[in-house]
Amino acid sequence: MRSLLKLPIRNKNYGKILHITDTHLFADEDDSLLGINSNASFLAVINEIGRNNKQFDLIVATGDFVQDGSKKAYARFAEQINKFNTPCVWLAGNHDNYTSMQDVFANYQLADNKIVLLGDNWLVVLLNSQVIGQAYGFLPESELEFLQNALTEHFDRDALVFLHHHPINSGCHWLDHHILKNSDQFEQIIQKNANVKGIGWGHIHQKQDYVWHHCHAFSTPSTCFQFKPECYDFRVSSDDAPGWREITLNADGSIESEVYRLVDNQFLPDVSQSGY
Repeated sequence: MRSLLKLPIRNKNYGKILHITDTHLFADEDDSLLGINSNASFLAVINEIGRNNKQFDLIVATGDFVQDGSKKAYARFAEQINKFNTPCVWLAGNHDNYTSMQDVFANYQLADNKIVLLGDNWLVVLLNSQVIGQAYGFLPESELEFLQNALTEHFDRDALVFLHHHPINSGCHWLDHHILKNSDQFEQIIQKNANVKGIGWGHIHQKQDYVWHHCHAFSTPSTCFQFKPECYDFRVSSDDAPGWREITLNADGSIESEVYRLVDNQFLPDVSQSGY
């Protein structure tokens, strides 16, 4: 079993998680992606969360931290996230260099733990669905065994599972070529473990919420551009602002969550682009 992180919660009745994903940062402050300065949009999200003055017990970051592969961009993420003075756990997306992430994040005390015991009631598990050199995801047998073992060992806790890739079709034909390829194996584990109460992911740059078997399953918007929903071919959305998700884990095993977005959105993508 991989090392676990034990964290207290501020309120005995619930734990609070901030979910951030798909920041796509650059080393150069002025670089942009699909017409958006992703460094600036990420900073705007961080500042907006800070202005709201909410307190979290844990931050979960689900991949695609950088676009240029640079350690400076990973450091940019870590410097901003450390402003919250809250434990942050993370996993890799298809754009990430895992070795660089480990090296940089260790310097900023961002925990490499993939199991978190949150308060007295909750288990948080992070899975690595990255396939190096590919946009799609896959959970190797080692990750599936890791998940099942964690759920078995902590059967007395309700569980929230995170990964980067979407295990459920997004409704976008082009995006669903980049889905979790062995989602059926993942689904089998979910079905037979009733203590899994939630599943979260990034990757699709959209807000989606489902009831999937006995779980609240959801995707969280990117902190930069969003993909247009229900599209056959690649499209970015001119309507949806950068965002994040706040999750409440109640002592009775229920999950509440809400997506927030920048209200005064200055980050408008170049909708003429056909890929990135």
